[in-house]
Amino acid sequence: MSGRTSVQDAVRIIVTRNPYLYRGLRMRVVNYSALARYIQGEVQSTFGDEVDPNTIVTAIMRLSNQLEEPLEPRSPLAGSRLNLVTGISEVLIKAPPVRHTEIIERVMRLGVFDSYMLSLHQTQSGIHLFTNSLDADRVGEELKEEKVEVRVGFAELHLRLPAAMDGVEGALTMIVDVLSQNGVHAIDANEADGEISFILREDDAGRAFDALRVFSR
Repeated sequence: MSGRTSVQDAVRIIVTRNPYLYRGLRMRVVNYSALARYIQGEVQSTFGDEVDPNTIVTAIMRLSNQLEEPLEPRSPLAGSRLNLVTGISEVLIKAPPVRHTEIIERVMRLGVFDSYMLSLHQTQSGIHLFTNSLDADRVGEELKEEKVEVRVGFAELHLRLPAAMDGVEGALTMIVDVLSQNGVHAIDANEADGEISFILREDDAGRAFDALRVFSR
């Protein structure tokens, strides 16, 4: 798992994986203060600590400015390596926060994270993670006494950025913009160490791959 997420990264991930928030911010029809209050809980959950609303407003303003910046004539993503994996499932485990540590430890003992767990998120209502279909079924079997729902039909689009893009804050926003222009919206997104991973609906995966392949030439 990667290190602590910054407030700016948390805001960018939350906004870019929500097509309605993303479009509203890009069209500048969103009140920054209202949006900050709306996503404050999720930002704090992702960041791992309390966050002042004014700090979130500043992060939203920076993201909004990035969306207005024109792309360079030659794609700054040129040279990116793309990989598409289908057969991804989402596992939803309903459990109170007090039981999360116990459940996550049981999932880890299965070796799911070592093989192909893409992401794991905790919320007040439970835990959800994305992994391959085989491991999703293993989690469901291991936790059969819990309230577990496995949803199929997802894919992972993974990008390794060129060296010049490593650590560039706008990379995720730029890619989400390309996907949005092609009618594709990310369900989840993670960025770390020059790599970006998107969870998409499997029906959109081919279109997303083709769009980014053209853009990254």
